[in-house]
Amino acid sequence: TRNGQDREEAQRQQSERDRLYAVNTLALRFFRESLQRTRLALDYTNQRGLAHETLEQFGIGYAPDDWTALSGYLRAQKIHLEDAEKAGLVFASRRGDGTYTDKFRGRLMFPIVDIQERIVGFGGRLLVPAENAPKYLNSPETPIFSKSKILYALNRGKKAVEKADQALVVEGYLDAVACHQAGIPNVVATLGTSLTDEHVRLIRRYTHHVVLSFDADDAGVRAALRAAALFAANTGAGTAGESGTLRVLSLPPGEDPDSLIAKGEVAAFRKAVEAALSVPEFRIKTILARCDTRTDEGKMAFLREALPVVAVIPSVLEQDLLLRRLASYHPAFSSGGSRAEESLRAEITRLRENGSLQGAAEGDNRGASAPLRGEIVIPPRRGGGSATGRPLYPRHAPRDAPVPYSDAPPPPRRTAAENAERTLLRALLSPEWAPLIVGRITENGASIFAQPRVARLADALAPLIAGHIEPSRALDQIADEELRDFASEIALGDTEDAPLSDEVIADCLRALKLRQIRAVNQEIVRAQREGNVALSDEELRQWTQRSRAAKNGAAPEP
Repeated sequence: TRNGQDREEAQRQQSERDRLYAVNTLALRFFRESLQRTRLALDYTNQRGLAHETLEQFGIGYAPDDWTALSGYLRAQKIHLEDAEKAGLVFASRRGDGTYTDKFRGRLMFPIVDIQERIVGFGGRLLVPAENAPKYLNSPETPIFSKSKILYALNRGKKAVEKADQALVVEGYLDAVACHQAGIPNVVATLGTSLTDEHVRLIRRYTHHVVLSFDADDAGVRAALRAAALFAANTGAGTAGESGTLRVLSLPPGEDPDSLIAKGEVAAFRKAVEAALSVPEFRIKTILARCDTRTDEGKMAFLREALPVVAVIPSVLEQDLLLRRLASYHPAFSSGGSRAEESLRAEITRLRENGSLQGAAEGDNRGASAPLRGEIVIPPRRGGGSATGRPLYPRHAPRDAPVPYSDAPPPPRRTAAENAERTLLRALLSPEWAPLIVGRITENGASIFAQPRVARLADALAPLIAGHIEPSRALDQIADEELRDFASEIALGDTEDAPLSDEVIADCLRALKLRQIRAVNQEIVRAQREGNVALSDEELRQWTQRSRAAKNGAAPEP
């Protein structure tokens, strides 16, 4: 019966999950034992100030810099390595000879534990930098692990979060561990990914009050604003309210929780948490950082971006507080603070009446482009505006001022498929990623690459890497100097190259598979129109299935 089949399937899935939990538990034992035998890893943990008790509490270990250390250990423990592969710990050779290679090598290992105290995955920090190897590497998505649904250290910190009625969300494993060791246990960390709806709902089981701690660089600012919008959408947080509060930690540039605590500045860090900014304050601070307010032009640029942020704040009291702060940047402030505030209020009213606030509440500042009264707007030059965020021309410039630009055509941008090929080739040149993709860059014996140099280099490297030769040594065996120079160019990367990750590589593989399918489909249609070919029903069925699978994201992930 259908119910009987459903029960059998549920039992099969539960059995698989139980095996994966067991594999992860054995892997943790191996990593913990390896840490005690490895001077490099112990020196690193001592350098980071991690106490022996902390290493024990968090189960921190070490993955040897060896291709088969873990897989050999698991095999000796009578573990089916197919289960270890499903757990994301090893991957099978594409030669089909039954050999397996470790995914984590030369990394400090952090077990990821769910709130039921089950080991669902691992995060690994590289100890010795390697070209194109990611600093942090997480377990891939598995039947028991999803990065978007778990927060690191929540299993240890959930009671403290409830007691403090506040969660401090940090970015890295070491940030969270350092906070717990310093006696600040209401701390959790994301797993190298942005906060998700599931994360927000998970936190709300324990508290409605959150402080975000992100890096002070541009990426950290963008992540904080995205997280703020997510919390606002899910909880109404963002400013003080009945549904909760959301604030953003403002640390000195270059500092993070781990670095401050390592310096012994635990009290300073606690004060920073207490003084965390509201989301509007944080947004205004980031705008101020990129505007030169020593000039009238810079002040006007700052106010033009900041006013829409204030205009969408529902609390009148918070609006008044921020407007008083903004008034000091108004050109009329020297004539009296009240006059400057009145001008800013009038500008907010105009923005609302003109409907110029679209997007301002979400943090993208699309509503910040309207000029202040009396400001002359001159179109930006071709190719974009000022890199500093300041106006390109002073507001007192004449209306007929020329707008300089270059007529030289911009360099041609690479297509998405070309970028995907370069990203996969960069992964092939990386000792960390090469074993994961070497068997996936061919389709039916043919290279999936279309760019001639990319295909030539990949064809030369792939057989060597498949034979467990490191990419750098494989490259030394290539006689073509032009190809070696091209490999150096790819390995260095540029601004269009995406950082390597499981998700990025899977997306690149999927994009190239879709390109192949589209090309073949176009050829079939053309040939049919010319009457040169007639496909059987079975051939049409197979192509339909492959196209649908690729479009649905069924391309194999590394």
